[in-house]
This record gives sequence, structure tokens and C-alpha cells, in this order.
Amino acid sequence: MNILSLNIQTNNLEVSKQFYTEVLQLPIIESLEESFTLQVGQSILTFEQTDANVEIYHYAFNIPSNQIENALVWAKAHLNLIENVEGNLVTNFETWKAKSIYFTDNNGNILEFIAREDIQVNVQGDFSPSQIINISEMGIVTEQPMVQAEKLIADYGLSYFEKNEPTEQFLALGDDHGLLIMVTPNRNWYPTSIAAQFTPAEIMIESNELVVSLLSEELK
Repeated sequence: MNILSLNIQTNNLEVSKQFYTEVLQLPIIESLEESFTLQVGQSILTFEQTDANVEIYHYAFNIPSNQIENALVWAKAHLNLIENVEGNLVTNFETWKAKSIYFTDNNGNILEFIAREDIQVNVQGDFSPSQIINISEMGIVTEQPMVQAEKLIADYGLSYFEKNEPTEQFLALGDDHGLLIMVTPNRNWYPTSIAAQFTPAEIMIESNELVVSLLSEELK
């Protein structure tokens, strides 16, 4: 599964634009009065200005399989990093065959660089954000993850992530290239103590040659 695009909201459009273009160095595709759009590897990320309260989003970027240590060197110099429960800046998910670095953006959103062994994309030299492959994960908060997941499976032929056992509180749909992470409200976003709350978003995915636009509002 691929996450083609992600539309989310912010209360700080100009500061967000500065963070994503100057700190994360992502190329801007379009800049309007109330929104801006970025190229994130093979994916597209759009921020829309809103005056309504915006809760914390959680999403992840795939990076080359061999670049987690170099990414950490770069991230230490540029980002506000989040330690895991063991006090480490790199988390090893053995079952997922992946390693992650967590950080926050200007909005407090929880972001992640994740290097997946099975993607088998290797890049030599120092890390830079230009190596980001795509948006690889999007967190979706829903009262009944299993119920909503089964609907998506039935309607669009999605499948549970084979490296994760789904539960009533946490599950993943998709594969190493793209995952919808579905969690119950108030479950902490790993590796923080921030409780997951509903966030409005539009996620366009491609799976089995089918392109689908999903609204988080419809998955609550």
C-alpha cells in the first residue's frame, strides 16, 4: 500500500511552512493563503490553516534501510528528538524489522524517520531529508479500530500488516511501504505520554491498483 497524499491542519501555517521547508528541507509544490503543499519523496503533504483546536498528529517517513545511524547524526543537529522509554533515540522494532527516530515539528506533532530492512533501499554517504522515500505511516484515532479496519478490508481489499498482531486498541493496515495505524482514543502515542485524540485528515492511498481517499472523520 502507498500513501499518496496526506492533508492535515495547523494553527500556525507560516511557522509550519518554515519548519518543513527550512528544517526538513522539503520542496514546496504550492503555497496559497490558507494552505501549502510539499513533496515528501513519492508522497504529498498538505497543511491547511484552521482556527479550530488541533490535536497532535502522528505520522512517519520511510528512509533508506541503511541510513538510521546517519539520520540520527543529522537529526541531532536539526530536530527536537524524543527519547524512548529506555532513554534511547533509536528504537529497534525487531518484529517489524525496522528502526525509528522520533521527533516533533513546530506544532508538537509526533514525527518519525523509520528505516525498514525489507524495503531494501540503500544510500551511501551522509543523510539528508532528500532521501525520504515517502510518507510511510499515518495515525488514525477511532473508537473501534477492529470494526473500522474490517470495513476497509471489505470495501477496498486492504489487509492487516503481517508483522503486527491486530488488537482492539492498536492495529496496522498495509505493508512496509504504507501503513494506516489505527488506535483507540487516549492511548499514548509511542514513545510519548501524549494521549491520542481525533484529528481531521484526508489520506489518499493506493492499494491493489485502487486509489482511495479516506477521511478520518468517517473512521471515528
